[in-house]
Amino acid sequence: MTRKLLVATVAALVLVAPVEAKRIARNFSPTEKLVRADAVVIGKVSAIEKELVNATPVPDAPDKLSYKVAVIKIESGLHGAANATHIKVGFLPPPPAAPAAAGAPPGRPIRGGLPPINLTEGQEGLFYLTKHHSGDFYTISPMMPPTDAKAEDYKAQVEQVKKGLAVLADPVKALKSEKADDRAFAAHVLVNKYRAYPEGGGEVEDAKVPAEESQLVLKAIAAGDWKPDPNAKDAINFYQAFGMLGLNDDQDGWKYPMVKPGEDFTDKTKEAFVKWLDGPGKSYQINKFVKKK
Repeated sequence: MTRKLLVATVAALVLVAPVEAKRIARNFSPTEKLVRADAVVIGKVSAIEKELVNATPVPDAPDKLSYKVAVIKIESGLHGAANATHIKVGFLPPPPAAPAAAGAPPGRPIRGGLPPINLTEGQEGLFYLTKHHSGDFYTISPMMPPTDAKAEDYKAQVEQVKKGLAVLADPVKALKSEKADDRAFAAHVLVNKYRAYPEGGGEVEDAKVPAEESQLVLKAIAAGDWKPDPNAKDAINFYQAFGMLGLNDDQDGWKYPMVKPGEDFTDKTKEAFVKWLDGPGKSYQINKFVKKK
């Protein structure tokens, strides 16, 4: 399966396929949303257009879907929409509520998963937008829902996005911060930026991250927490960041450790990664995904 087809298939499943009650997806953190978004704006839904727009959800999809279109009045274009005052956003109307199963309480959902995006007039908040491949409007992924302006952590999320944008503006400066927490945050942002496939689908190609930046990111991963508290909100998991690198034996000289009974696989993998970084990893440059135009 080609990368283009794989991305299109996954995106289509996220958009239109029902899932079982057991959740198989999650919302991204604010920084994960940021690096996947083509535009990030603070604004208010000023109108919902009456006419639906028919368009394919991803490039080369066989069927078109009917999108509602919201118009967002931009208060602050944080990323990708600096000169715009309004922006159009397409979303798939939620399906009609399924009838309750026999014996189930009224209104109880039969199937679960991430809720669909349903923008409403007057809605205010922080919006993470993906440019639709047709170029006529933006969309919002169910894994990248907007943050309501009334949310308890709204201001904190806005500040986190601004901090992430500063990292993207000058990666090396952020990675050389005097504070370890800031270096860790920068590495987290950059790994997610470079190793995430385009949210809207499409074909990608590989490009090398500059050597100095790559090494700074790798060192931050090696120094980071690979087993964070699962109950800590937005905790950075550097075992996941390591996994996103996609290291392999043939090209990168990486080998997973042999783990004996009673040993912790994550701990041993971190040890192996630190040793690899002092050996074959000294000259390693991170591969980043670049969307083909």
